[in-house]
Amino acid sequence: MDKVTVCISTRRRPDGLMELLQSINTINLPENTELSIVVVENDSQSVSDKVVQEFAAQSRFKTNYYLETNQGISHARNRSVKEAGNCDFVCFVDDDQIVDKNWMAELMKCQREYNCDGVSGATPALFRFDVPEYIVDHHKDIEKPYGEIVKQAATGCLLLRKSLVDKLEGPFDIRLNFTGGEDFFMTSQITKIGGIIRINHKAISHEIIPPGRTTVKYVMKRTIRTANTQLIVRSLTGEKVSKVKILPHILGRLLLGIVVFVPYYLFGKSNKLLGLFKICYSIGGLMFVFGRSNRFYK
Repeated sequence: MDKVTVCISTRRRPDGLMELLQSINTINLPENTELSIVVVENDSQSVSDKVVQEFAAQSRFKTNYYLETNQGISHARNRSVKEAGNCDFVCFVDDDQIVDKNWMAELMKCQREYNCDGVSGATPALFRFDVPEYIVDHHKDIEKPYGEIVKQAATGCLLLRKSLVDKLEGPFDIRLNFTGGEDFFMTSQITKIGGIIRINHKAISHEIIPPGRTTVKYVMKRTIRTANTQLIVRSLTGEKVSKVKILPHILGRLLLGIVVFVPYYLFGKSNKLLGLFKICYSIGGLMFVFGRSNRFYK
């Protein structure tokens, strides 16, 4: 019997949290699997405790709620791992998602087939209103072959062997508390100590995209954050990231972005924001070069 604890970190999204919990309650639970849920609210006071209590009263799965007052995404995720207790696997999913009925079945299928230490699923965007094609493209997943080994993974749809997670300090690094990338860094440490993480894109946790994430302004902020965080994580993993060597590449990308911005913005369709992406990606890189960290999750 494999014991799996679903770890959910939440902050001021009670409606979204309830929708996620209800979707988990309808999953097809694979054989020889025991599931429980831990919800950690990251705030100065409880907002979603009643939501969790309401759900727990009618849930198929044991569900516990905890309040983590230390602010930041790493603190929240660390508390969820701590409260997961003695289990075989922890499974991370976010409070702006809903899971597919075969979500857990597919995660465990891949894990058992390869006896691997982790499985990373898909987080396709779910739009509940009309959105321009170029915004849809920005939120698309890059699909990889079933069973492919990856060195890093995001926590939007991720199963990990608890015994390996427990070997890491944290396990999510506090230095990435407000920048993001704490999940990629943590999983890179899992693979560094010998853990094997594989891909199964049939394990699906849909990311619900609200109107605020479909604006050009949000896309710009997210692109800057992604570029900045990627370089920060690379530097923390021990990879020698020479700021002098990467600066010409960043400036070249910036120049190219400026050159293609107007024609692509005026005449592009799915790649309408290509030039803007390159400019924003360069800004994130320049922030790293000059010792600046984004505060996307502050």
